Amino acid sequence: LLYVNKIPFRYECALKLGKKKIFPDFTIMHPKTGKIYYWEHFGKMSSEDYVRKTCAKIQLYTLHGIIPDIDLIMTFETEENPLSTEIVMEKIEKYFL
Repeated sequence: LLYVNKIPFRYECALKLGKKKIFPDFTIMHPKTGKIYYWEHFGKMSSEDYVRKTCAKIQLYTLHGIIPDIDLIMTFETEENPLSTEIVMEKIEKYFL
């Protein structure tokens, strides 16, 4: 949907945060402002271990000034609640259109 809406992005582009290197799902440049956003999709929120790692990753972003809902876009899903294209489009409209 990013591609379809002509929003420039990179998939799993390396990002160094302090001494750690992570790979956000998407690194996105706003087509009008040039602001950089990071988009993480957390797709296994039914798993306790995955949830623990997700919280640590969100904390790492925040400690380096990448703030959820400001610079960090997040989507989530569980086995019972899969991510829908409607939710993805809502995020794209909110941040980029």
